[in-house]
Amino acid sequence: MFSKNYDSVFSGRTVICFLIIISLFFSCILRVAVISASDYSEVQKEQSGYRLSAGKLRGTVYDWNMVPLTNSEKKIIASVSPTPRAVTAISSVLSGEELENVLERLKSGKPVLCEVPETIDCDGIACTYVYEHNSAETPAIHLIGYTDSDLHGVSGIEKAYDGILYSDSEAAFVYTSDGQGKILEGIAPEIENDSSVTAGGVVTTLDINIQLIAEEAAEAIERGAVIIADAKTAEIRAAVSRPWFDCTDISSYLEAENSPLLNRALAAYNVGSVFKPCVAAAGIESGNAGFTYTCTGSCEIIDRFFKCHKLDGHGLMNLKTGLANSCNTFFYNFAFLIGGEKIYNTASSLNFGKSFEICSGISTARGSLPAPDTLLNIAHLANFSIGQGELLLSPVSMLTLYCAIAYDGSYRLPSAVSGTYTGGKFTPYKTAARTRVMSEETAALLREYLKAVIEEGTGTSAKPKNVSAAGKTATAQTGQYENGAEICEGWFCGFFPAEKPEYTVIIFSEDITAQSLSCGEIFAEIADKTAALENTEYKKTSPPENQAD
Repeated sequence: MFSKNYDSVFSGRTVICFLIIISLFFSCILRVAVISASDYSEVQKEQSGYRLSAGKLRGTVYDWNMVPLTNSEKKIIASVSPTPRAVTAISSVLSGEELENVLERLKSGKPVLCEVPETIDCDGIACTYVYEHNSAETPAIHLIGYTDSDLHGVSGIEKAYDGILYSDSEAAFVYTSDGQGKILEGIAPEIENDSSVTAGGVVTTLDINIQLIAEEAAEAIERGAVIIADAKTAEIRAAVSRPWFDCTDISSYLEAENSPLLNRALAAYNVGSVFKPCVAAAGIESGNAGFTYTCTGSCEIIDRFFKCHKLDGHGLMNLKTGLANSCNTFFYNFAFLIGGEKIYNTASSLNFGKSFEICSGISTARGSLPAPDTLLNIAHLANFSIGQGELLLSPVSMLTLYCAIAYDGSYRLPSAVSGTYTGGKFTPYKTAARTRVMSEETAALLREYLKAVIEEGTGTSAKPKNVSAAGKTATAQTGQYENGAEICEGWFCGFFPAEKPEYTVIIFSEDITAQSLSCGEIFAEIADKTAALENTEYKKTSPPENQAD
């Protein structure tokens, strides 16, 4: 009895112990599973990948036809893994030092980057395209500007629109790795390369075809500027400042002679006789278009003689011949008839002596316009009438006068940006409304007179071979001397075709002795080559509209 009960009790305890052990076993298994899952999760977190950056991305600066002016050159970047197949494949497209460099770096046991001439289809090698944002051949470099090593804008449009152009994105290869950072074999890298970054950017008013014509022609000038603009809208189609600089080697130009980093298109200079059409407009509008004067080579003003550039005189001059021959004594006396106030008001209405933006963040130099009360002194007025004295203007500022004459007597402030392009949407840059300076009749009369400058006056060297043109020459005194001789600045401002102008051109040289062609000859070359483009399909069919006329 006792033995039987004992066996029964023992058997019950055995079952209970067994159940407890089983429960503990499953508890341990569950705990291990939870811990393992947790550890695996942590490992996954650590598997953020081994990242190889192929280059930062930045938005593009375009011409008005959406031709890229930056990001214009693509290169293929390959990420090569240290595997036999990849080494064999890369050895078939690279050689010499390039190949030796890649093979040496592969000894690290991790993938390496290199530039290749073509995409490679092979396990262990991944390829992507990368744009080279800055280039030694970037056109309109003074206007477009350049970036620093982090691809932040430092000057020009690059700086002014850095908020749109800059991006934290980069082209990269991301390899899956374990918790210890070891790359997992057999898994191709993820390629990051956000094309929307480089697709967006700033659309300028430049035309790359006209820009290249201007840059080639400007090589005749050591220091100066060339501007070509749409005669109607004053949108800048080409902008050149000389001397040129290489934006990939900025350090070489920081202390260079002739200040190559200065944008001379926006800086203010002595103007000279290219100001005379402003005086002519004021005279015609005030009813004095019929004025005549006999030039004897000089005239007495107060207590001194003011000379004409033709010392033996031009003889009887009217407004047309006075402009054609750039007769100074005619304009001295014409200004006395008109009065300083009317000339000042015309100049002021052209925005002379004022700074203005050609796009967000980029402005012309203010220059200077003599104070109205100083023009009560006829000696000051005489200097002002021929664009000398206190008058200082930038080449871009001169566009307002010549665009107004070329069009209908009104102008828009010059602009260099059509708008911005982000997320597939174009946002136009809004320009100011048109400003009327003179009547359409006055503008038409001045177009005829300025055509005579080229046909029979001082500007015959500016006459193109294949298109009619009109314009004005100038040799501006600076009051600065070198080796006993005064440094004189040269100008030619004009437009073509003469009858119905499409383009306005401003040529400026800081020193007329430091150029291989005259400003007029440069104008003629530009006019002929630009007119020849009319027979090509280079023109934009539907340019972004800034504002309705």
